[in-house]
Amino acid sequence: MIRFPALLGSVALAVTCLAAPAAQAVTAGPAVTVGAAASGHVGQDFAGFSYEKDRIGAGMFDAADTNLVRLFRLLGPSSLRIGANLVDMTPWNPNGAGGSPTEVAPSDVLKLAKFAKATGWSVIYGLNLKTGTPESAADEAAFAAKALGHSLAAFEVGNEPNFYRTEAAYEASYESYVTAIRAKVPGAVFDGPGVTNGQNAWLPPFTAKEKSNGLSMLTMHSYIGDQTTGTIAGMLAANGKGYEDKDETALQTAKAANNIPKWRMSEANSYYHGGTAGVSNVQAASLWSLDFMYGIAAHNGDGVNFHGGTSTQWPLNYSPIKFDNLAPVGVQGVFYGELLWSLAGTGAVHPATVTGATDVTAWGIGNNVIVNNKGTSAQTFTVNLRSAAFMGTEYVLTAPTLDSTAITIAGSGVDVKGSFHPAPKLVRVHGHTATITVPAGSAALLKTV
Repeated sequence: MIRFPALLGSVALAVTCLAAPAAQAVTAGPAVTVGAAASGHVGQDFAGFSYEKDRIGAGMFDAADTNLVRLFRLLGPSSLRIGANLVDMTPWNPNGAGGSPTEVAPSDVLKLAKFAKATGWSVIYGLNLKTGTPESAADEAAFAAKALGHSLAAFEVGNEPNFYRTEAAYEASYESYVTAIRAKVPGAVFDGPGVTNGQNAWLPPFTAKEKSNGLSMLTMHSYIGDQTTGTIAGMLAANGKGYEDKDETALQTAKAANNIPKWRMSEANSYYHGGTAGVSNVQAASLWSLDFMYGIAAHNGDGVNFHGGTSTQWPLNYSPIKFDNLAPVGVQGVFYGELLWSLAGTGAVHPATVTGATDVTAWGIGNNVIVNNKGTSAQTFTVNLRSAAFMGTEYVLTAPTLDSTAITIAGSGVDVKGSFHPAPKLVRVHGHTATITVPAGSAALLKTV
């Protein structure tokens, strides 16, 4: 059974104090001040997942898999993107028997639709561009639209087309797919262009031309670098630099200039080609994912789909949910970052300033605050809230070390059945001010009422 944290103010709220790890000196004096101005908004579907297209035929998305359903539901209704490299290698077979990762058949899509309904998640549905045809894609899209119903968020045409199309050639392909699909699904909407890091020069021409052609969501993909280069230090230092910031800024600009409803990082994680073991699946990845999500939110982005699951191409060390073949066997670093983010709820995003401490970032979501301490010492922070409150609870995301997989939030891990039993610490709030302690290499969420 999934057990969600009790509401603040509930008589039954269990309160315990999480001790800082041994041998960590607490340093007094630092402060976090949340600004009044908003820089974005967090919706319910912000922290999502991305999976390879062949996982549909493989049978990964099964409403009868109650463990996987519960793990998805623990993050609340969110966004599942189906696509990635194998979308362009997995054909649609309208006469297929189903149950094969080498193709997608009608029964496979019906199974996905039941899973989406069981979890409450929406689906971004990828279509084969590189080895497919507009006619085949239109046939598949018509079936998927009928099966998924309100669970369908958008269609995606191909994956990372910058590897096999010029921008102009992709526009032509996109338009041919849109025309064919809308002949069968008149109300179909699309995302795009779904290009990789640093290809943001595609955004102005593509968005300007396709904004009136079914484009409802701008998308790009983001990784730090190849898995052979992965280090904890490099991962934690990557946010807000290089491609990440430039691409987020470009997406924000293109969305505003062309009145596109949304933009998402529809595929992202730490290091591509599956992530680096001991880096992408540990506590450090939890902290990295929090800063990464904040960067998206602060640029008026609508969310991220962290890539995961399994793949025939390489082990997905970075997967938020860890699998043995098709069976979930637990959760890993990025999942805990997404869970803490989800616990912060929805609302306006407010930048925060940190004084008196290094390697610390912070921000507000509504009148809740996340403090991400990537430093080597525990810190006690005076938190200056945007709005007055009368009480709060603190959820600490922590582990013995940055390279540890023994991760907890408010004293609880997440087991394979999606069970989660946090015991947040009660925090006294005096108007606009509260005090919290964040262990080294940990993050904390202060929820207020």
